[in-house]
Amino acid sequence: MSYFPLIILKLYYPQLKARYGGSYVLAITTSADNEVEVENMVRQICPNANKVYHLSGTQKFELPKHESKIADVFQLVENAKSRFPIYAWGMADTTLEDVFIKVASSAQSFNEA
Repeated sequence: MSYFPLIILKLYYPQLKARYGGSYVLAITTSADNEVEVENMVRQICPNANKVYHLSGTQKFELPKHESKIADVFQLVENAKSRFPIYAWGMADTTLEDVFIKVASSAQSFNEA
């Protein structure tokens, strides 16, 4: 196995992150019954949020940094906690893995065209 692509990715990570990583990642786990309500709440604070996945009550959203405030996310979670149980949640900056997936997806769509 060659580690060359991984080394290149790490070297160019700052440039790739600037291009492909302009978002925060919000993951939130509730009962599956509350998925729609959580999505609506997220869209209220960030209309252009991208729902990356959802499975059994766990949802992951990408929130564009230019229209997202961390304080708004904390307020959203506090409001949600008063309405229904939140089992887990977290917010993070774009990771190397997120960037790698986006670069690989872009390369795949380029090769298919």
